[in-house]
Amino acid sequence: MSFQAIIFDMDGLLMDSERVGLDVMRECGLLQGFDIPADVVRQTIGSNEQSCGEYYRRFFPALDTARLFLDFTDAMRAMARQGKIPLKKGAGELLMEGKRRNIPMAVASSSDRETIGTYLDSVGVISYFDALITGSGLPSKPAPDIFLTAAAALNAEKEKCLVLEDSINGIRAGRAAGMAVGMVPDMFPYTEALAPYVDYLLPDLSAALPLLAL
Repeated sequence: MSFQAIIFDMDGLLMDSERVGLDVMRECGLLQGFDIPADVVRQTIGSNEQSCGEYYRRFFPALDTARLFLDFTDAMRAMARQGKIPLKKGAGELLMEGKRRNIPMAVASSSDRETIGTYLDSVGVISYFDALITGSGLPSKPAPDIFLTAAAALNAEKEKCLVLEDSINGIRAGRAAGMAVGMVPDMFPYTEALAPYVDYLLPDLSAALPLLAL
């Protein structure tokens, strides 16, 4: 089967931002006097702000999550503009080959549009994408909506889309969307429990290059 489109997650998949983001989120919590454990932050990876906020308030009911996310977003955008959030290994090669083959490509990220644009522009790859889809107004991953929206934007059949993800929420969303799913583990390792959601286990994004010839 040849893929009609490739849909990329951004954080932890295209951009090496998850580890940086974990530390920054904890620092932003400390600004309000809350020491958010790393394991709590990890559980929100791949989710949108609404879902993250609901999860954090389970542990810290008095936490001002609106302020938390504003502080986090400002800090992360600044780091991207300073060149401190690089592309993940193999991303450049895969994007160039996808463009060479005229395969439509989209980013489907829980981050807001300005953040997506800032990150991708900071590493010079924004022009490779035909659509940038945010989680704004959509149910959070693992719901499939963000990937289905991306497929529609690329005018691609969902069964012929390749989703590339690093998070558990992301791969579950890709499977729920009825798409082929490639996992490039980052903060979460692959385990056999994830096998029902993963079609291709990839060590880095360059390992997806052979899939373009399928």
